[in-house]
Amino acid sequence: MDSPETPKTDASPPSLLSEIERDLLDDVPVSTVLRKLIILGGYAGTSELRDWAARELQGYIGVPEDQLPRYRIVPAIIQVDAAVPQGFIKHQTIGVHELPEEIREEISHNATFRQGVGELEAMVITYDESKTVQIMLPGATAIANLIDYSSGRRDQKITAIYWAVSTSAITGLLDQVRTRMAQMLGELRAVTPAGAALPNPVDASKAVSIVIHGKNNRVSVAHAASGGVASTAEGETEGRFWTTGRRIGAALVGACTIAATVIAWFQFQAGG
Repeated sequence: MDSPETPKTDASPPSLLSEIERDLLDDVPVSTVLRKLIILGGYAGTSELRDWAARELQGYIGVPEDQLPRYRIVPAIIQVDAAVPQGFIKHQTIGVHELPEEIREEISHNATFRQGVGELEAMVITYDESKTVQIMLPGATAIANLIDYSSGRRDQKITAIYWAVSTSAITGLLDQVRTRMAQMLGELRAVTPAGAALPNPVDASKAVSIVIHGKNNRVSVAHAASGGVASTAEGETEGRFWTTGRRIGAALVGACTIAATVIAWFQFQAGG
């Protein structure tokens, strides 16, 4: 008597390409998918894929701002904390036009995120309750000193000046990275022969280059910097705390010295 035929099963593991696709749809952390993408780039023989994924994981430290992906520049509001006679002010929102004239061209309502994706994911989790991440302005101490000096008031002290960025904007940044990965996988799928696990290296490199270097290689994050922490103070203050007696003059030697320090700091960063 013949034994019943054993059902055939596909014991082979799913291809790495399929696994990454599933991870993207299942909202697996972006950092985890990027590591798999590096391995996929090795199998596919495309250095562009490996390099891009590694850069997103390691961060863009030292990369000139004009070479950053646009999704890493997000809307932000500028806020200050300060000690004044009436109390302590926190999260006071200011505009660029309210900064000393010497540095207005160096500061904007956009914050640049150069951190690796893993650190960005941790930011979203850590600041989930406050909904706002604080990023210190470059040269923050010098800028604060310049504002204090220019105000003409000796009874105020800015203790911090920073960009306040909504965690939803950072989530949007991470979603842009996830979308970019999906685009890359779509291109790889399009050039992968039927029945093959991966495309050949030449086709893979061309497919990835379409996403990295093509016309859509820079995508803006359209999230508003909402969710900022409301300004609070111990004791009432009237108006902007530095406006009374505000004196900005290039002729003031002390102010010019501080301004020169700030500008030199920016020039040093640009040269680095």
